[in-house]
Amino acid sequence: MTDEHFDFVIVGSGFGGSVSAFRLVEKGYRVVVLEEGRRFADSDFPKTNWRFWDYLWLPTLRLRGFMRLTFLREAMVLHGCGVGGGSLVYANVLMEPDPEFFEEPEWRRLADWRSILRPHYETARRMLGVAVAPRFASADLALREVADSYGLGSTFRAAEVGVFFGEPGLEQPDPYFGGEGPTRAGCIFCGGCMVGCRYNAKNTLVKNYLYLAEKRGAVIRSEARVTAIHANETPSPSRRFTVEYQRAAGWRGLPLSVAADHVVVAAGTLGTLELLLRCRDEIGSLPRLSPRLGEQVRTNSEALLGSGARHSAVDFSEGLAISADVLVDPITRVQPVRYPKGSSFMRLLALPLIEGRNQPWGRRFLRVALAILRRPLDFLNSLLGPRWAERTTILLVMQRLENQMTLRWGPRRLPFLGNGLHAARDALRPAPGEIVQAHRVVRDFARRTNGVAMGNVAETLFDMAATAHLIGGCPMGLSAADGVVDLSCRVHNYPGLFVIDGTVLPANPGINPSLTIAALAEYAVSQIPPRAALPARGTG
Repeated sequence: MTDEHFDFVIVGSGFGGSVSAFRLVEKGYRVVVLEEGRRFADSDFPKTNWRFWDYLWLPTLRLRGFMRLTFLREAMVLHGCGVGGGSLVYANVLMEPDPEFFEEPEWRRLADWRSILRPHYETARRMLGVAVAPRFASADLALREVADSYGLGSTFRAAEVGVFFGEPGLEQPDPYFGGEGPTRAGCIFCGGCMVGCRYNAKNTLVKNYLYLAEKRGAVIRSEARVTAIHANETPSPSRRFTVEYQRAAGWRGLPLSVAADHVVVAAGTLGTLELLLRCRDEIGSLPRLSPRLGEQVRTNSEALLGSGARHSAVDFSEGLAISADVLVDPITRVQPVRYPKGSSFMRLLALPLIEGRNQPWGRRFLRVALAILRRPLDFLNSLLGPRWAERTTILLVMQRLENQMTLRWGPRRLPFLGNGLHAARDALRPAPGEIVQAHRVVRDFARRTNGVAMGNVAETLFDMAATAHLIGGCPMGLSAADGVVDLSCRVHNYPGLFVIDGTVLPANPGINPSLTIAALAEYAVSQIPPRAALPARGTG
């Protein structure tokens, strides 16, 4: 048995884990956060994402960045890894979903979540420093013209983002927490938000929730990959769990462990599901987890496409990573996305945009080859030519439509790789690969900007979804028979175990989900009493 003991162990430091860490320390609990990724100072972020060893996270190949690419059978997933989780790599967008989101059956069957979360949205907005993007970029205005042509120009609006808009580049005392937070500097609109903000303007979680949590005594351990959670079968609420972890990079050495009265799993959708499924199905350390674990995983019904200008006399790289949002039909939302000058690494995922929904791989490959042969100069210029980041606009398309897949744990195709996550398609509501509305918007945008429409490898070759917002997998329910967690994110059958991240979202928001995850985390932790108020150790 380990001698090290905490009231709460939090697995992961993204929006769910960071909110939990700060609020629990405020309530007087002793907290340790175990984060698989590394810790970054602003100066550690790469100047360009071609410096891929500091951009991608793949420690077995000595890549120790903060962006992960995971390929499942149904989707290519882009997600963050590092102290601060997805806030290191996301595009700052912190917007609430439309009211219709809360009318989805999976929300409505349990509670009036719109009313429940209202005060917690406000708290999360204040903590994350949400502000309206103060100016538009040229690509934003081109997309507004596209929306105008559909009769929807009135839906065009500035994005709400977590960025400090003080005097550009000028450092000043903490503007958010009465001097208790770190010094900050105003945004210089370089477009580098998703390559890691080197200028202290992006409101990542290490600038707010995590910063304040550490200041109040929370312990944060980076490069600590949690491998198992063991439930200690004793009647005492103290030391209910033992959490095992190991070094995530380099020589891993012997496993380490820490005892905990409570555990919050907040490792992001893929990290949380991998850990819990492994504990239930392989290790057997949490055998009473709900049979619904891994169900109702969603891609946010999105597409990641783009347009590359044919000429080089443009610069779409300046501005915020995302500064505008517009509807192109009642259920489809589009946001123009940019990378900074010189950060053209993502071109490796780009291919010509083709239509071939539900067609086999061979036929899709033939369509790609024909598209290249018909316009070889377009292919060479838009996908392989110079100044790709300056000439390219990524269009993030999101829909409120439901889609689902199920993730299970089992042997990989190559036996020496051991077990891993497997995605099974829902025949009635499959995750969309090719989205008709997305293709229409991209082609119209390309025509207005003298560009070439681009797809991505996953969709173009394999008709797979591409998503930066994978959610679901731990459904809410009143019992283990119909959900993994209850309405307070407590895991059924395991008192003291919580799941607080995007896996518990019961419906597809159709917009960037980070603010909703933070609000849900604020709510969940608000249900935990202060440590001093407990008659005995434990929260039940």
